[in-house]
Amino acid sequence: LWATTVLLALINPLCVRSFNPSAQNRRDFLATTLSTTLAIPTIAHADIEGVTTPSFTDAKPTAENTQEGVKLYTTKSGLKYIILQEAAESSPSPRYGNLLTISYKASIKLPGKDTSLQQYDSDNNYLIKHGNGRTIPGLDEGLHSMKLGERRRIIIPPKLGYVGPGVLGPLPASPYGRYRLNKLLDQMIEVRGGNVVLDIELKNILVDEADQGYYEDGSLTPDEFNRLRFNLQEKAKNARESRNAKAKNAAAGVDLLNTV
Repeated sequence: LWATTVLLALINPLCVRSFNPSAQNRRDFLATTLSTTLAIPTIAHADIEGVTTPSFTDAKPTAENTQEGVKLYTTKSGLKYIILQEAAESSPSPRYGNLLTISYKASIKLPGKDTSLQQYDSDNNYLIKHGNGRTIPGLDEGLHSMKLGERRRIIIPPKLGYVGPGVLGPLPASPYGRYRLNKLLDQMIEVRGGNVVLDIELKNILVDEADQGYYEDGSLTPDEFNRLRFNLQEKAKNARESRNAKAKNAAAGVDLLNTV
């Protein structure tokens, strides 16, 4: 899939002219684009077993009423959303590390008043690990402030969509769906604009009993991350030394038996 490359080029149109897939390695192109694109959101320290601590701000979103009388919320990152169905005030919100079940309809809206939503995927029971860095950043951010049972429309700008290293979901399961998504992303490149639009319902929040405690709701500081990495390395080192000591003791026992 070239979705990552396509959307990075959209954010930085200057790179489109010089991009030639047959002449330039994809990794080199991504590195060039990442170094020249300031709009790409930064991801905090990763990656321990796929864990990412997103660096989203806790600032409250701004709200405005559209001409249609709909309240549109905008976050500091540029994400926009509309609450389609409110949840009970006491309903919980997800924490990073939770397992979430959502239903969604995924579309792309190209610029222009006369353009309609073009759906490319949907799922009634989509299971994700919240905050593991394997979904598009806009979905992670939009879900984090939702409440259980809430429905909202999330309008994701290109810089929070299909960008970054690796393949980020949600992606269509069928080859035709992936082809349609890539075609729509190509159209976004051509017109230099557009948004990914997700209609989401948060259906379930589960505590992951297998979670090893690497997820937090705030970004780790560099010192905290380095300390965590050091502790893991020390634990692995101690386990390795223990195995080597047991192996030496076993070998010494065999030698002793051979000399008797």
